[in-house]
Amino acid sequence: MRTYSLMKPIFAFLVLFIWLNILHFNCAEKGISRIQVFAENSRYWEYKGKPVLLLSGSDDDNLFNSPDLMTKNFAILEKIGGNYIRSTLSSRDEGNASPYIKKNGKYNLEKFNTEFWKRLKNSIIEAKKRDIIVQIEIWATWDFYRDNWLENHFNPKNNINYTTENTMLETKVDIPNYRKAQSFFYSIPKINNNKVLLKYQEAFVKKVLDVTYRYPNVLYCLDNETQAPSEWALYWGDFIKRYSEKKGVKIQLTGMFDYHNIKDPRHGTTYKHPEYFSFTEVSQNTTQVGQTHYDNLIWYRENLVKEKSGICPMNNVKVYSHLWRPDKRWSDKESIDRWWRNIFAGCASTRFHRHVSPVPDFGIGLDETAQIHIRAGRVFTSAFNVFTCEPKPELLSEREENEAYCLAEPGKVYAVFFPDGGEVNLLVESGNYRVRWFDIKTAAFREAVEVSGKHVELKSPGTGDVQLVLVEKE
Repeated sequence: MRTYSLMKPIFAFLVLFIWLNILHFNCAEKGISRIQVFAENSRYWEYKGKPVLLLSGSDDDNLFNSPDLMTKNFAILEKIGGNYIRSTLSSRDEGNASPYIKKNGKYNLEKFNTEFWKRLKNSIIEAKKRDIIVQIEIWATWDFYRDNWLENHFNPKNNINYTTENTMLETKVDIPNYRKAQSFFYSIPKINNNKVLLKYQEAFVKKVLDVTYRYPNVLYCLDNETQAPSEWALYWGDFIKRYSEKKGVKIQLTGMFDYHNIKDPRHGTTYKHPEYFSFTEVSQNTTQVGQTHYDNLIWYRENLVKEKSGICPMNNVKVYSHLWRPDKRWSDKESIDRWWRNIFAGCASTRFHRHVSPVPDFGIGLDETAQIHIRAGRVFTSAFNVFTCEPKPELLSEREENEAYCLAEPGKVYAVFFPDGGEVNLLVESGNYRVRWFDIKTAAFREAVEVSGKHVELKSPGTGDVQLVLVEKE
């Protein structure tokens, strides 16, 4: 009897100890430094209490599911100042783990595969060590169409949990995702009210959040270039908001829509519903070329002020190399220009889309050229307070289309980007200034030149590549 009476308080103490440690872990991850909209300029992000510009590139979009490649990419990013990766929850590539257990050729959607979720969790932990932000895409859209759908765990023919009859799902989806959404994306109550399928979809989303919500370096995106109706996004926005609130966290969520024209009103699902979505994804705009690419971003930026969202971060989790023309050519040069124009249009992030060697894919990933520009981007934007600057194209005169772009805090600092060299006049407030040209390849500033007056003549020292210059008030 004495032994029993002593064990009760010891057991209670152990329970309390474990509970306090769990609470401490959760509070530590939630409270100190979660990535959030920057309080002083809501067009940017804040992490660890400081504003942060997300610059990057990576060789795949689901690095977590290729651990060796992830390790290599993380080592490079850490070295060059990259701090942003994309994490589509895809399992379609060779060597990828699936989120579910497979037995006798069939998946069981009631049983999660530990390896998949271990890889995801580990990727976030390793990213956190390096101050890398992970943007998770919950529904990897391309996994649900054509050949990928034939192998997908949610396909009725591939699991033991439901059939085509009780889910309205087809075993073949021959259309591409940019034509229209397949039945998987109509399960929600306001459309098909497919309770059988929705049960497993909700369990999947809960699992994603359970594995990731504790970590402060995570952003969330619902889909990749989806054609799903707005009701789909709003359902999951509400679901995720309610579930994360129960966990005591406020997460940052958006959606990515397929339409290449970001002026298309269907992109408005996010910025018209700030109760669910705290930032926007404008990556599809990187299908546009030259001046149009920039002008669209400025339109979108100004439009946010008029919408319910108000000012919020504009993310570019992928920057394409594809020119989207009939000949389907790729252009590394245009990819680089798009990457820099995102910065000079005041975007919160810019990341080179994946590149699969030796066949050109839709981006330059983390190749040697990408590394040069990521390093240069980090050094250049760290040389002035980018978070107090705004796009100021009106300050440039004698300018041709797509010749130069200006980001400035008038009276203090002016940054100018030339995609291919050039010569423009910069209107400044009267005073003395120093002009420093920046060398992309060495990521270093050249010797400063002193100037004075209300106009600064800027003539780039070269052509054929990105040219950058910083004009600072003395």
